[in-house]
Amino acid sequence: MRDKLIHSATNACFHVVNHAVDGRELYYDAGDYKSYLHFFKEALNSDVTVLVYCLMPNHFHFLLRQNAYEAISSLFEAAHKRYARYYNKKHGYKGKIFRQRLNHRETMGEEHILNAAAYIHANPVHANLAQFPEEWEFSNFQEYLRMRKGSLYSERFLLDYIGNPENYRKQVIELARKKGMQRAFMRDVLQGKG
Repeated sequence: MRDKLIHSATNACFHVVNHAVDGRELYYDAGDYKSYLHFFKEALNSDVTVLVYCLMPNHFHFLLRQNAYEAISSLFEAAHKRYARYYNKKHGYKGKIFRQRLNHRETMGEEHILNAAAYIHANPVHANLAQFPEEWEFSNFQEYLRMRKGSLYSERFLLDYIGNPENYRKQVIELARKKGMQRAFMRDVLQGKG
């Protein structure tokens, strides 16, 4: 299934989400997470800037800036074809592995972009997979705290939006602990309101 972004604006930021099909896990073990990231990095080029990402057991979140027409669609199409082949072979499945086409929402304005970033990074704490966001290996939160060097983050985003990493960490933890805020934010994203 081809993932097409409805909105093809350039220099726009999008919060992109997708879940595994049939209530399965999308990543069963560390090898699955690492393979997905490997395929994603190989498909990535300067047409898309990764601001924030978090891979969860049954879904993923990305906050991306699209620098060229339909670049996000092309990126995910390439990465997902490779990951689906890997996943189906490894886990003995056939067919599609994602529940739907990419669910995406354009994020506009500095406050909304920063809130989307915090929401994405808060996911592992909210889901009780980690006590603190920096404990979750499969996001780029550690890069923003300068705990790890990686290629899937934006230094410009750190300087322009996050600023002080410790203040951002407190914001993410606060958001993770407000379960009602988490649900409302995601509902708005999925319904195209946020």
